[in-house]
Amino acid sequence: MPARRWLLLLGSNLAGSERIQQALETLAALGHVTSLTPIERMPARGDPSRFYYNALATLGCDLDRDVLRAQLKQIEIELGRVRDESGEVAIDIDLLAMQANGSWLAEPHALEKREFTQTPARELIEAAAIVIDMRNTGKEG
Repeated sequence: MPARRWLLLLGSNLAGSERIQQALETLAALGHVTSLTPIERMPARGDPSRFYYNALATLGCDLDRDVLRAQLKQIEIELGRVRDESGEVAIDIDLLAMQANGSWLAEPHALEKREFTQTPARELIEAAAIVIDMRNTGKEG
């Protein structure tokens, strides 16, 4: 059984949801992936004429936070992520929380980026009936 369980938010603003599915399949090489929500089409923040595809998943693996974050960035690059001013996001994989002692502990970086106040994360976490402890962060991962 994997040592850690991570909560991930996946997003893409390409024309279809295929990149999210590819990311989920690629993540399976790192550990056990469980989709918690269907892939949802949601309006982009600040521009209702644009849309993102988003999904929430868990990843059970033995990687610590820093190694996992590096692996997630590598997957983003492999699936076409370019960090520029174009506004196109082929794939974004955000680490939201770590499970410890049966509770989901918010990732410090996700809190810093205010991920939990953004519509996709908030709505998908609610749909998955997940409660995240924002006071105790998953710093030990």
